[in-house]
Amino acid sequence: MLPGLKTRLSVALLLLISAGARGQSVQPQKTQVPAEADSAFLASQGAQQRFEFASKISDDSAIALRQQRLSSVPFFHGSFLSNGSTFPYTVVGSKPQDGAATTISTQLLPISMLFEGYADEKGEPIVLDPQALLQRVTNSPNFRSANYQTGFTQFGDAVQRAEFYGSMAPEWHTLLKAPQELKAVNIVVPRGMAKVFRNPASGAIYALVDSSFFISQLNTIVQMAQLRPDALAVLLTNNVLLAPEADVKRCCVLGFHTAFDAGQQAGTRLVQTMVWASWVDAGILGANFGDVTPLSHEIGEWFNDPFGSNQTPEWQHPLASLGCQSTLETADPVAALPGSSFPVTIDGFTFHPQTQVLLPWFTRQPSDAIDGAYTFPDQHLLTSPSQPCQAH
Repeated sequence: MLPGLKTRLSVALLLLISAGARGQSVQPQKTQVPAEADSAFLASQGAQQRFEFASKISDDSAIALRQQRLSSVPFFHGSFLSNGSTFPYTVVGSKPQDGAATTISTQLLPISMLFEGYADEKGEPIVLDPQALLQRVTNSPNFRSANYQTGFTQFGDAVQRAEFYGSMAPEWHTLLKAPQELKAVNIVVPRGMAKVFRNPASGAIYALVDSSFFISQLNTIVQMAQLRPDALAVLLTNNVLLAPEADVKRCCVLGFHTAFDAGQQAGTRLVQTMVWASWVDAGILGANFGDVTPLSHEIGEWFNDPFGSNQTPEWQHPLASLGCQSTLETADPVAALPGSSFPVTIDGFTFHPQTQVLLPWFTRQPSDAIDGAYTFPDQHLLTSPSQPCQAH
C-alpha cells in the first residue's frame, strides 16, 4: 500500500460512516402538552369508576388461613347460612363479641410518575407526584377520627361498628395507626404507555396509564420495598387512572387491594396485604367524587376481605349493566351510584370517603346492623338486601 493511502482511506471511511449515520439518525420526537378535557370528558367516552381485587396467595397459604396458621394483619373468622349453604368469611381485627380494640400498623409508599413525551406549557416535564398530598392523606378520615352515628372514630372503624352493631361489645374497635412513610418510588412512563389530560376549569392534570405496564412496575416495587406482613401497605399515586392499553373507553381503574405470600417465619406462613389507590382531584370524575374516595373504597374492602377468600351468594349489581359478582366486596355495589361518597370535614377540609354496604346486604337476612341498615354512613343509599343474579 502506498504511504499515506491507509490513512486517507480510514479518514474517508469515517466520513462515509458519519454521513450515513446522519442520514439514518432518528429525529427527536416532539413533546406534546396534555389534551384539554373538561369534567364531562371521561363520562362522555363511556368511562366508569372501576375497582379490582386479585388474591395472589398460594394454595398452602389458603389452607393455613383456614387453619388459622397464617401470620399477617390481625383477623377473625365468621360465617353465615344462605339457602342451605355455609359461607365463611375472614375480617380484619378481633371478634366483635370480645370487645377488644385492635390497632393495626400501616405503611405509606408514595409513587411519583414522569410521562415521557409530555411537557407543560412552559416546556417542563409532566410529573404526577403525591408527595405534597401525604399530610392531607394521613389527615383524612381513614386515619383521623370524626363524628359518626357509631361514635367518634376513624371512617373504617365506624363502618365496621355499624356492620356488627348487633353483636359487638361496646368498646370493640379496629383502628389504623398513623402511616409509616416509606421512601418514595419514581416511575418513568414510556411514550405510548399513557395519555395525559388537563381539566381546563381546574387546571388539574391527570393521566390514563396502561394497566399492564403499571402492574408490572408494582410487582417490582413490592419486591424491593421494606413491607411488613403485620402492617397494611398503602401505595399511593396522584391523579393516575388505569385502563387496558390506556384506552379511555375502558377507563378507569382507581384502586385495588390484594394479598400475596411473603415467605415463612418459624414455620408460619407470612402473607402481605396491600392496597393501591390514587388521590383524584375534584372535577375529574364528576361532582362529589375525589380526594380519598378510592383509598377509602379499598381500605373498606380490605377490612372485610383482606385475603380475597370471602365468597357470597351471587349478587346482581344495583346497576344491572354492571353484571354480577359473588365476592364480599363492600364498596363495589355502590361505587357507581350517584351520591356514594359521604362528606367528612376534618380541620377545614371536606373529604369524600365512600359509603359501604354492610354484611347483611350479602347474607339477604334481616339486618342486625345499626338501625337495620344495609349501607353506612349513608343508610339510605341501598335500603334492601342484594338480589340474586338476573342472568340465572
